[in-house]
Amino acid sequence: MAKIFEPYKTHTVSRKWTEISLETRLLEIQTMLNSDPLYQKIKVTEANDEGHVTLRIEENIPANERGLFLITLEEKLKKLVDIGLTIWLEPVGDKSKLRNLRGVQIKA
Repeated sequence: MAKIFEPYKTHTVSRKWTEISLETRLLEIQTMLNSDPLYQKIKVTEANDEGHVTLRIEENIPANERGLFLITLEEKLKKLVDIGLTIWLEPVGDKSKLRNLRGVQIKA
């Protein structure tokens, strides 16, 4: 049975977004994050021309809450800053204390 998918238009960033400087983008996003106590432990590290916003979360969010938390945050960014933004998380190293005790290291 073939599935028929409704065409979905992917939003792109506005012209305004591409014309403002990187510093202005970072400041705009960080200001929005700081305005809500829920997002104050998040730092923006990158915001490129294509609308990819890289964030660093400075506290642990339980796995069962993380997905909804990030979706809600992305929706808020799209509504308040620019419709074409997508969020990405900064890669985090292995936090396993057991593997670190054994001396196991993963080489990239």
